[in-house]
Amino acid sequence: MSAERQRRLILHMSVSLDGFVTGVDGKVDWLAPEDAVDHGDQRHRLNLEMLSQLDVILLGRVAYEEMGPAWASSDSPMAQLMNALPKVVFSESLTELDWNNARLNELPLGEEIEQLKREPGRDIVAFGGGHFAHSLIRERLVDEYRLTVHPVALGSGISLMHGLLEPQRFELVSSTAYTDGCVMQVLRPDRGEPQ
Repeated sequence: MSAERQRRLILHMSVSLDGFVTGVDGKVDWLAPEDAVDHGDQRHRLNLEMLSQLDVILLGRVAYEEMGPAWASSDSPMAQLMNALPKVVFSESLTELDWNNARLNELPLGEEIEQLKREPGRDIVAFGGGHFAHSLIRERLVDEYRLTVHPVALGSGISLMHGLLEPQRFELVSSTAYTDGCVMQVLRPDRGEPQ
């Protein structure tokens, strides 16, 4: 990696075929229905590979509260990476964090992320919740989207792109289909400038 290249912020999310990140009730039980086909090792290997190429994880409060206890109590290879990586949690209500290597944001969202991007190191990944993702997207802080599109339509819920102030266009970088019907799409915002 060139020393001059700024770190990128990657938003890694699962979405339904119709673009929702949760149902109306805020639940994501549609991600792993009881009769789901096991996606096997391919997606797991790609996630491990992605985590091994990062320096920082960003989380909103909801994702922190859902992911922290699960990963902290596991010793799987994925959990070892999740637990070892530094994490910045964006929350206005949390006052302390229990998860290994986690800290609360010190600056407003845009300032904190721009400061992290200027620091030397590898890329940064953000995991949802929907509302945290909305904030990142609205402020145009995301440099790359890695969206796992699941073959289910919810009809309503929390849309990934809710509340855009204007249309945003994207360049498709790659697309990977999995045996369970999910498709990983890697997209970059078209900012009208060379990448």
